[in-house]
Amino acid sequence: MPLNPWNTLFSFLTIILPLLNPFVAFAVNPQGEALLSWKQSLNGPTEALSNWNPTDETPCGWFGITCNINKEVVELELRYLSLYGTVPTNLSSLVSLTKVVLSSTNLTGSIPREIAILHELNYLDLSDNALTGEIPSEICNLFKLQEIHLISNQLEGSIPVQIGNLTSLKWVTLYYNQLSGEIPNTIGNLKNLQVIRVGWNKNLGGIIPREIGNCTELTMLGLTETSVSGFLPLSLGFLKKLETIYISTTLLSGQIPPEIGDCIALRNISLSKNSLTGSIPKSLGNLKNLQKLFLWDNSLVGTIPSELGNCKKLTVLDVSENSLTGNIPQSFGNLSALQELHLQRNQISDKIPAQLENCKELTCIDLGNNSIAGTIPSEIGNLTELQLLFLYKNKLVGPIPSSISKCQNVKILDLASNGLTGNIPPRIFQLKKLKIIQLFSNNLSGEIPENIGNCSSLFWFEVRDNKLTGPIPREIGNLENLDILDLSLNRISGIVPAEILGCRNLTYLSLNSNLITGNFPGKLSCLVLLQFVDFSDNFIEGTWPLHVLPRHIAFFSISRNNLSGEIPSSICNLYFVNYLEFSHNHFSMIPPCLGNMSDLINLELQNNNLHGTIPKFVECSNLKSLKLAGNQLEGSLPRSLVNCKKLEILDVANNKVNGTFPHWLVNLPELRVLLL
Repeated sequence: MPLNPWNTLFSFLTIILPLLNPFVAFAVNPQGEALLSWKQSLNGPTEALSNWNPTDETPCGWFGITCNINKEVVELELRYLSLYGTVPTNLSSLVSLTKVVLSSTNLTGSIPREIAILHELNYLDLSDNALTGEIPSEICNLFKLQEIHLISNQLEGSIPVQIGNLTSLKWVTLYYNQLSGEIPNTIGNLKNLQVIRVGWNKNLGGIIPREIGNCTELTMLGLTETSVSGFLPLSLGFLKKLETIYISTTLLSGQIPPEIGDCIALRNISLSKNSLTGSIPKSLGNLKNLQKLFLWDNSLVGTIPSELGNCKKLTVLDVSENSLTGNIPQSFGNLSALQELHLQRNQISDKIPAQLENCKELTCIDLGNNSIAGTIPSEIGNLTELQLLFLYKNKLVGPIPSSISKCQNVKILDLASNGLTGNIPPRIFQLKKLKIIQLFSNNLSGEIPENIGNCSSLFWFEVRDNKLTGPIPREIGNLENLDILDLSLNRISGIVPAEILGCRNLTYLSLNSNLITGNFPGKLSCLVLLQFVDFSDNFIEGTWPLHVLPRHIAFFSISRNNLSGEIPSSICNLYFVNYLEFSHNHFSMIPPCLGNMSDLINLELQNNNLHGTIPKFVECSNLKSLKLAGNQLEGSLPRSLVNCKKLEILDVANNKVNGTFPHWLVNLPELRVLLL
């Protein structure tokens, strides 16, 4: 039987047409067609959408799709996918959508105006994408919208003034964008609004509209890192359900309105880093639910109101970096839930109240940089949860209470720059978690306790500028984690113990201005992380040992000791050194290679017994100060110094340098001091 060409053609078309256009052959409804059309426009991997099958009658079983009982698509929810496309614009078949979530899907482009046809939409989340352009005013025609989330995009322009039409809105989160303009006063129409967060939009300015007081359902107001200015509106006091205010790092000025004390549900207040003035209102003591209060870095004056002691749920109080005066209220002893107390950088005086011992949950006390006087109360030892204690730069006197040793969780103890006297309590070094001890600039005396070696976590030990005596304890070598050791400006005597080599993580070692004797320790090169060494102003003697310093050292000073002999050429192997100070010793020779140390900034060799000639300076592009005065150097000034273009100070006075005046020095543009 002969083949019918029409049958052959029909069979061919039956096979090929579905491949060319799957919608021709299969029964997917218009909603599915719209979704598949959007899928085809995506540039990223779409494996997650693999069950979006055009052979299905409806898309109701597809990943990310939810339908109602009428098989109408009511939810499109895709999160954390690398779709790399745009927000769908073909929405005419999806008018039943009530929820659209396309967050963290790498979408670009603008928010389409066509979204306005989704009249049933009540939830929209396009957060964590790279959307640009403005928020289309057409969104404000979606009168059923309850939540809109556009966080972390690149949206520009103003918040549409028509937002006041969306009277069903409960949540508005637009933070981390590039929005500008002002907060529209139509926000006051949103009687159901619970959360508005538009922070981290640096160009969003203007004042906070007083109409916000009409949003009586509001629980959270977030305007941090914006350019809002003016005063806090008194109408905030109408917001009885407000729990959180985040308006830090803005241009706010004026006083904190006492009316804020009427917001009885408040739990969190953050008004830090503004230009607020006046005093802290006493009415804050009415906020029985207050947990966190951040008012730091403003221009607040007056005293800390004792009424804050009524806020018994308070866990964090930070009013640091203001100009507050007066004392620390004794009523703070009522704050049994308090975990952090930050009062640093004010002008607070009087004493530390012993009542703080009642704050058993305290983990951090920072009272630094005030004018607090009196002694450190021994009751502080009852704070067994304490981890951080900062009392630096005050007027504290008397001994360090040994009761601090009961605070077994302490990690940082900073009592520097006071008038503390007596010995360092040995019990302090029983604190196994202690990492940092700063006791510098006090009047402490006695010896460094031997049991310092038990403090195995110690990272930083700084006791400079005291009246400590006795030797450096050998047990210090047990501190394998020690990074910074500063014992300078004391009356410490004896030799540098060889055990110090056990501090293998040491980067900073300062022993200057003590009574240290003996030879220079010969194996510091074993401390391979060491970058700063200062042994100046001691009584160290003998000759300079070879290969004594680690190669990565940046600062080294042995000035004002009794060292003699030659400076070994091995010093030139310190390729990264910036400062070398050998002045006021009895050294006899300069190694010629010193002129080839390209990172050297400061070289001090004055007042020694140096003979010979000044070495040539070939690699000296960073050298700023060269001091060779008070030696026996001969010959002429090397013309190679012209290579030192950054040289500011050149002192070769009181030597035997001869020759004509070096007029070529005019080629050193930074030279300010010249002593010949």
